[in-house]
Amino acid sequence: MKSTKAANRYAQSLLDLAKENGELDRVKDDMMLVRDTVAASDDLALMLTSPIIKSEVKKKVIESIFSSSVTNLSTMFLPLLADKGRERLLEDIADAFINLYRKEKGIINAEVVSAVPMSAEWKADLTAAFAKTGKSIEFTESVDPSLLGGLRVKVGDQLIDATLRRKLNELKQEISN
Repeated sequence: MKSTKAANRYAQSLLDLAKENGELDRVKDDMMLVRDTVAASDDLALMLTSPIIKSEVKKKVIESIFSSSVTNLSTMFLPLLADKGRERLLEDIADAFINLYRKEKGIINAEVVSAVPMSAEWKADLTAAFAKTGKSIEFTESVDPSLLGGLRVKVGDQLIDATLRRKLNELKQEISN
C-alpha cells in the first residue's frame, strides 16, 4: 500500500508539471511507453527491483533506454526516480500517471473481449454509445473465440456480458432446472 501512495504522489507531481509545461499529452505517451517497456521485459523489471544493483547503474540503464524516445520533461523525471531510490516503482508510477491523465481528460478505459476481431463499424457504434455519457473512451481489445459470439465489456468494476456463451449457459441452467 505504501508503494501505491508513493507512486500516486510521483505521478501527480509529474501530471502537474506536464500540465504546467503544456506537455500533458506527450508525457502521457512517454508514460505509456515506459509502462509497456517495463511490463514487456522481465529482465528490466527484475533489474529495477533488485537491491543488489546500485541506483547509479539503474539510472544509467533507464537513461540509455528512454532518453532518445521521450520528452525532455520525462528525460529529467525518470533519472530522478533512481536518485530518490524509487526506480522499483517506475511501472507503478507510469500506470498511475496514465490513470490520472484519463481522469483529468474524462476518458473511460474499457476492456472489450469479443469472439472475433471488432470491425471499425462496431467500434464506432460502441464509441457512440459511450459518447452519450459525456465521456470519451479508450478500448483495450482482445479476442476470445470461446465466447462463440457477442462481446464482453468491462468498464471499471462493471461487467456487461452479452456473449453467446453466457446466454447458452443460462439456457442450459434453465433447462436443467
